[in-house]
Amino acid sequence: MEIPAGMDDALSSLRTTTKGDRILSRAPGRVEVLGNHTDYNGGMVLAATIDNFVWSLGVPSNDVRLYSMDYDQSIVFNKTDIQRMNSLSWETYARGIYWAMRRRKRNVKGVTAVIYGNVPQESGLSSSAALEVSLVNLILEASGLKIPQKAKAMLAYEAERLFCGVSCGIMDQFTSQLGKPNTLLSINCGNMVTRDVDFSPNLRLVTIDSKVSRPAKAALNERRKECQVALKQLRAAGWDIGKISDINPAYLDQISDTLEPLLEKRVRHVVNENIRVKEGITALRSDDYKRFGQLMYESHQSSKNLYEVSHPRLDLLVEIASEKKGVIGSRLTGAGLGGSVLVIVDEQKAAMVADDILQDYQKESGIESKARISSIPGGVLVERV
Repeated sequence: MEIPAGMDDALSSLRTTTKGDRILSRAPGRVEVLGNHTDYNGGMVLAATIDNFVWSLGVPSNDVRLYSMDYDQSIVFNKTDIQRMNSLSWETYARGIYWAMRRRKRNVKGVTAVIYGNVPQESGLSSSAALEVSLVNLILEASGLKIPQKAKAMLAYEAERLFCGVSCGIMDQFTSQLGKPNTLLSINCGNMVTRDVDFSPNLRLVTIDSKVSRPAKAALNERRKECQVALKQLRAAGWDIGKISDINPAYLDQISDTLEPLLEKRVRHVVNENIRVKEGITALRSDDYKRFGQLMYESHQSSKNLYEVSHPRLDLLVEIASEKKGVIGSRLTGAGLGGSVLVIVDEQKAAMVADDILQDYQKESGIESKARISSIPGGVLVERV
């Protein structure tokens, strides 16, 4: 595993000032391929890692001493006395990891570490989960603790969900921890069963930033609350439902009589999106990429019209992408209301298609953006350097 440019000085400094091996933990961002807002509703998701990462380089220590190269900020705190913060920042996520470790009675050491990342923030590519997973693995390795992979992902998830207060599901952390190269990760978020789904090596994942930023916390918390209210109303009306994703699509019309129109739309999206993920997995295993692309477009329209987490600029990008040769499919990815769209495209045409989309987007919106062409690198890596 290569150390990114810029961390060389940090490694040299640690070698000069500390003894023993230095630990390098690299965790990727992720792109949601299918399954918009299904994870916290106990449904199915399909996700992939991307070629953007957060690196944590450190050594064991008594207290926690972290320096973020991205923010040029240092923090120091006691690993057993974790104070909650009012703001949501990289420091909050870092504190949340130690809070989750303590909550799960993991007897871990402090670390002195330098953190660097190139996962775009507020772009729907899960920079926060990459940070969390990178730190979880660094801390556990520094402490000599071996625990199951899903347990590591759950520590990262609990830091964000319970300490930071973001109403996320498990998709982001599970993908960053468990993803494999050239493979999509299918996650049943109701029972945490994961499966690998082969993905053509001749395709690339292109993410394009709409340059519309909205923190994920607001969007996730609002939609999650709506789904909780809908579930409560359905149960009060006599429906025996464990979670929204359990609803049989055949009963959607009957359920609509119980719910107000807005909540009915939210439920309809989740139920049908869950079905789309299952159909998408079937399509991929049959090498039916045409059908998979159709499901991506259907997912975007549902996110736009029923779950209402799209944005006119996201819609514009998807429309532009749909007209390009070599494109399999496109949709918004992540919490929505801004952030990025995903375009799956033939490897040989990826660079040309990305440039064409950016040019058309700038022409139509006046916004200059960036595209990232990614393979699927796999999940977190940890090495001693």
